[in-house]
Amino acid sequence: MTLGDTTTKSDVIRSFHSHPMAKQALPEGLEDEFFLSALAEYELDVKEIGYDDSTDAFQNVLDRAVIYTLGLMMYSEYLTRELSRLEKLQGFYGKDIHLTGNDASKNVTYKDLVLEQERVQMLLHKQKNHSYN
Repeated sequence: MTLGDTTTKSDVIRSFHSHPMAKQALPEGLEDEFFLSALAEYELDVKEIGYDDSTDAFQNVLDRAVIYTLGLMMYSEYLTRELSRLEKLQGFYGKDIHLTGNDASKNVTYKDLVLEQERVQMLLHKQKNHSYN
């Protein structure tokens, strides 16, 4: 929730949750790690945006594009983790169930990951200050 003249971490996490995800809950603390990774990458690529860990808020109100970009970067982190999980499936055969790591879900997840990473790079490029001589 935005607190008057600042943007909070929950604003970014709400943007992250607007993307399609599995129904299983994420392990505790993983969202925070996704957030911190996205924040670090954004600040390395574009600019410092003044996040304060003690208040879980930014110093100013962030543009919607920045919030969306951070949420999308978190989603890319999520897809990377999901792809890794799917790649580790070796195959499970039971009386009533048959799961393998060779199904189409890996391909779909990989294609989603590549698409989202391309979108992130495009958004980051649009937010950078370019100086052409």
